[in-house]
Amino acid sequence: MTRLSAHFRWTGCLGAALLSTSVQAAPVCYHNYGAIDAMKPNKLFLYYPTANDATFPAYATNVSPARTFAIGSLPGAPAGTTTQLRDRIFDVVSTDYCEFNVQVLPPTTTNPDALGAPPARRNMVAIGADTDPSLFGIAEAVDTGDADVIDHARVFGGSYGVFCSAELSGANNTLDRWALGIGGTAAHEAGHNYGLSHSAVVHTGEDAFIHHIMPAGPSMPCTNRVGERRHFSDQDFGILANNVGLTLQSLANWDFVNPNSATASRLRMEVLSLSTTLTPVSTYTGSLSPWNPPSVVASGTRTFKGTSYHRYFVTWQSAKGWASPNQPGSIAGQVRGAEQFHVGTHFAEENILNTTTQVVIADATLLDAGGSALPLHPRVPTFDTGTLSADGNFILGLANLAAANLVLRNWRGFVLPRPAHIDSMLFDPTGGVKLFDNQQEPITPWRQLQLPTAMELPAGSTDKPGEARFVLGNLLKDGHNVRIKFRGQVTDATAGAQEVNPDVKGALATDPFPGASVFLEGDLVEPNALQWDADKKTFVTKDLVTHVFLQVAGKRAKPVDGILIGLLRGKVVCANLNTRQSVSVQANTDGSFDCEKAGLVSLHGERVQVSQVGLVNTQLPAVQVGGMDIAKVTCTNLRSRQSVSFKPEVSTNALDCVKAGLGVEQQSTLQITQIGTVR
Repeated sequence: MTRLSAHFRWTGCLGAALLSTSVQAAPVCYHNYGAIDAMKPNKLFLYYPTANDATFPAYATNVSPARTFAIGSLPGAPAGTTTQLRDRIFDVVSTDYCEFNVQVLPPTTTNPDALGAPPARRNMVAIGADTDPSLFGIAEAVDTGDADVIDHARVFGGSYGVFCSAELSGANNTLDRWALGIGGTAAHEAGHNYGLSHSAVVHTGEDAFIHHIMPAGPSMPCTNRVGERRHFSDQDFGILANNVGLTLQSLANWDFVNPNSATASRLRMEVLSLSTTLTPVSTYTGSLSPWNPPSVVASGTRTFKGTSYHRYFVTWQSAKGWASPNQPGSIAGQVRGAEQFHVGTHFAEENILNTTTQVVIADATLLDAGGSALPLHPRVPTFDTGTLSADGNFILGLANLAAANLVLRNWRGFVLPRPAHIDSMLFDPTGGVKLFDNQQEPITPWRQLQLPTAMELPAGSTDKPGEARFVLGNLLKDGHNVRIKFRGQVTDATAGAQEVNPDVKGALATDPFPGASVFLEGDLVEPNALQWDADKKTFVTKDLVTHVFLQVAGKRAKPVDGILIGLLRGKVVCANLNTRQSVSVQANTDGSFDCEKAGLVSLHGERVQVSQVGLVNTQLPAVQVGGMDIAKVTCTNLRSRQSVSFKPEVSTNALDCVKAGLGVEQQSTLQITQIGTVR
C-alpha cells in the first residue's frame, strides 16, 4: 500500500531536542488510569524468583527451573539494589505496553500460576540472573492472534553481562542501561506471546529496525539493546492493537475562541456518561492552554436519545501561564474577549469500557471569575468512537446538541499506524501539524482519507441531536494495512539466533481497520454568529469557528480463515451470528478460504459460524480454522447421516472428524461446522 510522505503538507521533522534518544528507564506513559487500570483484561507479569522454580513450564532448554534474580548474581553487575533494578525494568516494559489494553503488573516474586485465583488471561515473563549459551530470552511460541490465554516466557538477565559486557562497562555500567536491555527483552518475549513474530520490516517514514523491539537477536546490536528505549514498529503495533486491543478509544483537542467581550476565567463542559465515574486522563497542559487539568463534579442525570446518562461538569479553572496564538500578553487563567485558546482531554471510562456512546459532550460554557456563565458559547461537537457496519463501512458519527445550525468545513482525515500523543494534536507556530506518538517518535500516516469539503451539522438537542457522518473507509474494499501470512518454518530466526520462537504455520495477522487509529481535524463553524471583535472593540456578526482535532481507535476487525484437508470441491459458508450477515465462498484449489475476503465483517468478540462442505478424497478429512475461539465442532456425513460433535482442546489445531468418531468413505460428502467467537 502506498504511504504518504513523512509529513504530507504538515511541517517537517521534530526538533532534535524532542527526538533525542535517552538512556533513562523512567516511564513516559502519558496516561495513568490508576484503579481503573485493573479493568484491562490482559495481565502481564514480570516474575523474579527468589528461589529456583521447577514448577515453571519446561517448554525449551534451560527454561525450567526459572532461576533466581538478584543483582549481585548478574555478571558484571551495576551498583544498586535488586529492587531498584526490578523497578526500572518495570518502567521500561510498562512504557512499551502503555497504549495497549494490557496491565503490566508491578514486579512479583510469586509465580503467578500459583496464585489462589490467577487472572484468566495472563502472560508471565520469568526473569532470572542466569545466562544461556546463546539466548537473551525465549517465549513459548508466536501465539498468533493471542489464541492462548495463558503464556510463559523466560529472560536470561545474566546474558547481558556476557554478550553486552563491553556496552555495560565503566561509566556505562548503570541500572538504567541494564534495565533497558532486560526490559526490552521482556517486552520482546511478551510480544511473541501476544502474537508477534520476528520482524525487521520498516515502512516509509519509520526509523531503522534496530530501534524496534521485535527484530531477531542477531540483527540487534548491544549498543541499541542497552543504549536506548526501543519501541514497536508500525507493523507490530498494528498486530498488537488487533490482538489485545488499545486503551485509547477517542481523544479530542479544541481550538476555541471566547466570543464574549468579558474575560473568561473558566471553561465548563457538560459531559454525559453511562459510567458512574468520569476520570480525565492525558489532558493537554501545553503553552496554548490557560489552565491546568480540569476538575469533575457529578450533577444528576440527563437523557440522551432516550437513554439516561450520568451528568458531569468538567471544569478547567486552575490557572497557569500560557500564550494565546492571536493576542499578545496572555494572562494566566484568563481568556479575554476574542482570544483563542486550546484545551483537550479524554476519559478513562470510555477507553476501558470501550463503548461507542460512553461519553457525550453536551455543551461548553465560559464562566467569569465569580463563576457566572457568559452569554455567548463556543461551539463543540460530540462524537462517537466509530462503528464498522456489516457492509464494511467504518462510520464516525458527529452530533450537535446546540440550538444553532453548524457547518463542518475543511476536514481532513489520516489513517495512522499508531495513536498520536495529545500534545501533537494541534497547530504548531508555523500553522502545521506534527503528529508524534507516546515515545515522541514521528508518525507517518498509512494514507489520507477523502472527506467532504463542507457538511451541515443541524441544530439539535439531547433528545434529538443534529447528526452528520464521515465514512472513513470500507474494510472489504480497502483491506488491512498489515496482513501477514506467517511462513510456518521451524523457527522464525536463523540458527543460533539470540531469540528463537516458532511461527504458527499459515496463521494470519492483521491490524485494526482502518488502522490503529484515525486522526481528523477541521473547522466547526457557526455562520453569522454574534461575537466580540477585539480590534474593532465592538460586537460583529461573522463565522464563529472552533477547530477540532479528533482521534478515534480503529476497530478490531479479525479475519476468519482456514484450509480444508482431504476435501474436494469445498464450499464454505461464513456467518456473523451477531449481525446476521452471511457469505458463501468456494475454497481455493489448495483448500484455503478467507471469510473476510469473501465479504464477511467480523469484529473481536462477535459470534461466528463457519461451515465447510466437500467430497472426501484419499486423505483423512479435516479443517483448520484461524481467527476464532471454537466452542463447538459438528461433523456430519451427509451420505450416512451420522453426526458427531466435540470441543477442540486448541482452536487452531486441525479439526479431525474421523478421530472424533465419524465414519467416512471416499467420495462421501462431509459437512464440518464450527461455532465460536472471533479472537
